[in-house]
This record gives sequence, structure tokens and C-alpha cells, in this order.
Amino acid sequence: MKKPEIQALPLINQICYATGSLAFTLLERLIILYAVFYFIPPKELGVHNLVSERTYFGFITVTGAALLLGRIFDGLADPLIASWSDNSRSRIGRRKVFLLYSGLPLALTTFLIFTPPQPARESLLNGLWLTLMMCLFYIAFTAYVNPFLALMSELGHTSALRINISTFMALFGLLGMVCITVLFPQITTALENSGVELRRAYQIAVGAFALFSGIILYLVTFSFDERKHCLPSKPAGMGVFQSLAKTFAVRPFRIFLAGEIFLQFAMNIVTLGLMYYAVVIFKQEQGFMTVLAGITIGVALLSFPLVNIVSKKIGKKKVIMGGLLILGTATAVIFPLSFNMTTPAYYISLVMIGLCGLPLAILSILINPTIGDLARAEYARTGESREAMFFGARAIPLKATIALAGVTFTYLLSAFGKDVAEPLGVQLTILVVSLSSLAGFIAFSRYPEKQVQQWLDSPDKA
Repeated sequence: MKKPEIQALPLINQICYATGSLAFTLLERLIILYAVFYFIPPKELGVHNLVSERTYFGFITVTGAALLLGRIFDGLADPLIASWSDNSRSRIGRRKVFLLYSGLPLALTTFLIFTPPQPARESLLNGLWLTLMMCLFYIAFTAYVNPFLALMSELGHTSALRINISTFMALFGLLGMVCITVLFPQITTALENSGVELRRAYQIAVGAFALFSGIILYLVTFSFDERKHCLPSKPAGMGVFQSLAKTFAVRPFRIFLAGEIFLQFAMNIVTLGLMYYAVVIFKQEQGFMTVLAGITIGVALLSFPLVNIVSKKIGKKKVIMGGLLILGTATAVIFPLSFNMTTPAYYISLVMIGLCGLPLAILSILINPTIGDLARAEYARTGESREAMFFGARAIPLKATIALAGVTFTYLLSAFGKDVAEPLGVQLTILVVSLSSLAGFIAFSRYPEKQVQQWLDSPDKA
């Protein structure tokens, strides 16, 4: 039987596929932003805790342990899921089968996290429930997201098409962040104002968002046919550790990962610091964080077309390096101004905060298609199809980087101060962002983009 001809993914299908980013961003951000608040709310709200706030071993709490174990399962699952996906021989597609099986558990566990077994009182059972659901959530999350990202390497027949798909994904991802940070609180507040109890309001809102996201997760699977739309590939035929070792043996991948680690470290420090920058640096109310986030996300959205067009003309490497240079320069300007926030310094700093939206756009758009380039280049060079492992292999170091950013941030605050009267710890986090950006710039300058493109242009890739 003749195989169907490989076709480029139509624009409407690209957009439909990219909506998956909206769905899993909504679900993950629900957990990150609201799960801890739901289980141990501020006393001012007059709502009882669902788990104890007691500290074990000097620094671990029940909620902290749940989050930590969830991330550990997440990191361990990435290379396993990647290997299984790369080796899959499913008739419906080696990626699609994972999307079909993991979509429902991903949406369901999100809702179940907010339905503890003993909602009327503080209980260890609630803590065990939270831990179990967090672990199941992150396993399902990895089972969906890793094959989803690997598909971009195969659906994107050219570097330009991979950039287009990633641009749509980044757009929907930022839309998801806006929905969770702006729309979700408005819904819960409206429910509470109508007489619904706080936790019941959260359950209703989470249930609605989870249902909406679940529908999108499955609609994504109708946007492509792996036999018709994906570039040629074949099961990797190797174990987890062999595939991991071969992936890390690719020198351009190691160089790129080093640069991404510094970039992710810097961006996570910025994310953690937004509330503190609003209160301590700009000396405003907590709500001013929305202004800072709005400026940054607004500039990022406006930058999307520019990043898309310029990266196609001059290459992704130069654009990423430019973004890091802007981030490093902007934070280097804010750092000395933070010691004397006069009116001119205030507005200059706001402009610099806005400039940080450009690196956010670059990070959102160009990281994934560059990994996709590396995966397809490896197939062209060796004939080994390990697209999912290129995304899975980077997960452990990147998640360790996110954890290190949190440790660094909290250490600086505790050691040097986090208040208006003692702001040095918050100010030093800005300096750390600048230094990390410079290190990332240096690392990315060594990325052999031309060599990777030569591999992609190899006639063997077909």
C-alpha cells in the first residue's frame, strides 16, 4: 500500500495544534499559583487550613513536600516518557497516542487537587492527598507536554515553519497566563460576592477551567495526522539511558542547554521578584505587581511579530543573544537606580521593566524551535529519530535550575533584607539577573548554528 504524501500543516491546523499550549498552561498555572493558597490561606480570610503549617527538618512543610515530590516525579518522568514516545509503534501515531491517553488524567488531577478528602478540617490525610495528586498531575503533564513539543520538530518541515508554530504556542501560552492571573480571580470573586463559600468558589472555577482545558487538549489531536503531516521518522529503538547519553553527546545541544540554563535562571528570578520589586523597589501597593506584569507581557506580545520576522532573517542565535543583552542591560540600569528611586529613576526603571518583555517573547518563541532544529538535525545526521528525548533530556537540568533560582532568591532575601527599610536582598536579585544574562550571552555566542543548519540541509534528512 502506497504511503500518503507528506503535506505541510495548514495554517488553521497550526493554530489549532498550538492551542494545546493554552490548555496545559492554564492547568499548570492553576496549580502553581493557587494550590498552596487553597490549602493554607492567609488568616485574614477567616478560613481554616487544610494541612498543617508545621516545619519538618527545619525547612520542609507539608505543602512544600508536595510541591517538591511533584517536581521530582516530573523530572524523572521526562526522559522515560520521551524514550517511550520515541520508541512507540502505535498505529495512530507515536506522539498522538500519548496525547489521547494523558489528556483526561491531566485535566482530572488538576480538579482533584482542589477536592481534598477532609475539607472541613486540617488533616494529614489532606496533605497525603495533595502529594499524591501533585505527583499524578506532573506525570500526566509530562506525558502530554513532552510528545506535544516533540511533534513541533516533525510537523515543522522547515526552520521558518517551526518558528511560526512556536510563535502561536507562545501567544496561547501568554494568553493562558493572563486568564489565570486576571480572569480566574475575577470569577472566584464574583462567585464569593454571590454568596458562594471561598473554597467552593475555587472548586467551581477550577472545574470550569479544567473542563475547558480538557476539551482543548483533545481538540489538538484532530489538528494533525502523523502519517500525513509529520516529517519522516522511525522508532528510536534504544533504551532510556542510551538515548539520554546520545543526546547529551551532541555538542551543539550541550552548548545551547548551557545558555538556556542561564536564561531560565534569570527569567525565574524576575518572576519570583515581581511582587517584591513592586513593594520594595517602586514602593507601591501589592497591586502594582499587576502593572509591572502587564507592562512586561504587553511588550512581549507586541514583540511577537518582530521576533518572528527578524529570527527568520538573521537566525535564532543572534536574536536570543540580543534578548539576553537587553535583559542584562535593563537590569544593570535598574540596579543602581533602586538605591535612590527618584521620580526620573522611577520612570526610567519602568521603561527598563518594559524592555524585559522582549527577552520574554524571545524565550517563549525561539527556545522550542531551536530544540526542534537540533532534533531534526540529529535525524538528518545519524538517521536516529529521538525528537522527544531532546525535549526530555533538558528537563532535569532546567528544573534543577528553577529550583536553584528559588533557593538563591530566598537566600538573598533572608540574608540581606526584603523590606523597604532593608531592601538590599531584593536589590541584589536584580544584579544576579544581570550577571546571569551576561553569562547566557557568552554561552549562546558559542552555539554553532551554522553547523546545525548544515546538518538540516543534508540530503539524507529526507
